[in-house]
Amino acid sequence: MPQHYQLSTNKLKIWWDSARWVALPNSAMACLLGGLLAYAHNEFSLLYFSIAFLGIMVVHLGANLLDDYADLKAGGTGLRDTVQSESADPIRTIKAPYVLSGDIKMNQLLAASLILFALGIAACIFLTIESGWPVAAIAAGGAVISFFYSMPPLKFSYRGLGELVVSASMGPGICLGTYYAVTGSFSWEPILVAMPVGILVGLILFIHSVMDYRPDIAVKKRTLVAVVGSQARAIAMLPFILATAYSIIIIGTIMGVLPLTTLLVFLSLPMAVSFIQTTRKIRDGQYEKIRARWWMGPMEQMLEGHEWFLIAWRQARNLLVFFTLLIFIAYAIVIIY
Repeated sequence: MPQHYQLSTNKLKIWWDSARWVALPNSAMACLLGGLLAYAHNEFSLLYFSIAFLGIMVVHLGANLLDDYADLKAGGTGLRDTVQSESADPIRTIKAPYVLSGDIKMNQLLAASLILFALGIAACIFLTIESGWPVAAIAAGGAVISFFYSMPPLKFSYRGLGELVVSASMGPGICLGTYYAVTGSFSWEPILVAMPVGILVGLILFIHSVMDYRPDIAVKKRTLVAVVGSQARAIAMLPFILATAYSIIIIGTIMGVLPLTTLLVFLSLPMAVSFIQTTRKIRDGQYEKIRARWWMGPMEQMLEGHEWFLIAWRQARNLLVFFTLLIFIAYAIVIIY
């Protein structure tokens, strides 16, 4: 293999990892739901959906890079030392390791983020021309949330609003935006069906904030958990957050907006209960009792000494995936029958 090709591949991997591609399913779920609803309503366009999907994905990657840029700009490279000294899980809380190692410069981080946002804007312009101005209106709201998640002057993630705005944008915002871009029409269905999905995406961030409560306080990052005031109080909120997600599905079916088959999401309830049990063990300091079980969903390789955190985080992620998969199945049944 030529040496220049090897270097190029490594550089691409560095950027791919820096953009935190592993988080893409968080936004892809709602986008796929929007496309599925359009298909269920016999108004599907593969071209429009593909452009919407790619536009959302590049903006998500750009937002991840910009989040690192904003955090490092605010806290400097010393942020890593502060976070690690306060964190129970220093491996996970290393911020932008490729920037800190010098492989990526700060100006490159900003430039790459802006390029990805520009590609997303280009996709939005095309879909607005084809499907109507509401596409631009919905996308503008999502763009503001994505760009100013950590960037001044809004800095949502520093004002206790990070989880809330992400839940809104990565749930009903993306789902309705995709649906309108594909169909050119409005419906309450993509909003209601994606609200629980958005809540579960926000829950992933919320559990991050629970684990990073002390380091976030140390660097003056006011997450929702910091607003609540303690890890114990935040963990006590989890049953109510999950109950809200499931209740929305019930309300949607009672209103006749969602098909009865969406009640299949209750098959994921044991995973939700298990997740709550895990977080309560964390609250009580019973880390040694936390073990990965098959019903928790896929668990990748664990880092020794950090299993408790990884199990909790992956349970939140797996619940999102399984919950959304059940919605897919629910609509597949509607489409077939």
